[in-house]
Amino acid sequence: MRLDYRFISVDLLRAYKELVDYKELEEITGLDTQILWRYIRKGVKPNSKKAASLFNKLTSREIVEGLIRRKLVELENGIYSLYRIAYNIPLIKILSYIALKEFREYRINAVATVESDGIPLATRIADVMSAKLIVAKHRPEIGAKGYHQASYVSRDPPVYTMLFTPADILTKKDRVLIVDDLINTGKTSKAMIQLIKAAGAQPVGLFSIIGIRDSWFKVISKDLEKIYVALVITELQET
Repeated sequence: MRLDYRFISVDLLRAYKELVDYKELEEITGLDTQILWRYIRKGVKPNSKKAASLFNKLTSREIVEGLIRRKLVELENGIYSLYRIAYNIPLIKILSYIALKEFREYRINAVATVESDGIPLATRIADVMSAKLIVAKHRPEIGAKGYHQASYVSRDPPVYTMLFTPADILTKKDRVLIVDDLINTGKTSKAMIQLIKAAGAQPVGLFSIIGIRDSWFKVISKDLEKIYVALVITELQET
């Protein structure tokens, strides 16, 4: 997939301007405010070389981790609210371009998520990757001609959680990127992998905003070609 860096770099700058001021954007990009203003407000596009450089800076892990941490709310030890991230349109736009950058060589043509706070991000990623969107639901879709199902044990309290997708929504030709807002145990993503395989499709990768520690990696890594988590939280306060 060939990227139009000139368009994307301006789109990213506009998203950043919704989150930071011009002074901070100068520090991030190395460009002065007058040039940034022309890109953001006037729609002037940088040349291809500068656009590619901007794209790499604006999608760098270090910079984006900082943006996420500003919006992340810890409710208690190990429990986080991602509402200020999952429904933040500029930040979702930035994250979608990171997903495009990281997975554009993997021939993704379908994006899958569970009905949760991951839907806005998955929708945006499906759009920028020109892929179809699949949302697994906790109840069978009304009117579906059959469905695939998988289950896992949720914690606190421990209960069986069911996931369903219509049987005809994926095919053997589909290469699927799983999108999740937060990955903790990996059980939900493992159930998504099972649903994708049940349809005969290929689970290729996972993109998540937040990862809690790394126990989830062993649960899902052998089934996927690539995993990208924007921010991994490894150190939790002791209770």
